[in-house]
Amino acid sequence: MPIVSDIRENRGIVEIACEGVTVARVRRAHFGKCPVETGADIEVEDYLNRVAAAQFADGYEAALTSLDFCARSAREIANALKRKGYVEPCVEAVVERLRENGLIDDARYAQRMAEVQVDKPVGLYAFKRKLRAKGISEDDAEEALAAFNDDQQRAAALETAKKLWRKYEALPPREAKAKLSQALARRGFPWDAIEGALDEITDTME
Repeated sequence: MPIVSDIRENRGIVEIACEGVTVARVRRAHFGKCPVETGADIEVEDYLNRVAAAQFADGYEAALTSLDFCARSAREIANALKRKGYVEPCVEAVVERLRENGLIDDARYAQRMAEVQVDKPVGLYAFKRKLRAKGISEDDAEEALAAFNDDQQRAAALETAKKLWRKYEALPPREAKAKLSQALARRGFPWDAIEGALDEITDTME
């Protein structure tokens, strides 16, 4: 059975290490309800479950408060709770309860993000990276990405290209097009949209 080798507090979070490895980060208030001492033998899973039971009500309330400010994905809620010292079993239980109560829905969240972003000059792949960073599943992401069709991406790439062209128009034509192409690619636009924007903008600007 692991032995607690170190207990230290940092900004209201108590870190518990067994044999030099951190096994739990617990809010100070909840650590007080489930204390352990250096040198004690603990069953880590059992300890985390005891802490989770003590934390759940506060964790659920913290998640609701977070959702009062704006919609969030399940991963965003989970990461926020972990940073605040809620243990994994508590985080999982809170997220599951929020799903059951219809308070978080990653598919709906992704769709709303798409509705906001589709009217902006945003590249398809850049938006997909945003969804991935928020923990949106591939299936939910694909449904949301349907709003970014070929026509929308060509128009968005052209709008972005017009704004960027002034940075490069003094360069030799081939170099200017190459740099503009790279800039559009970095912004997540697919190649067909980039190619169409380059053709149209260079025809217009020449």
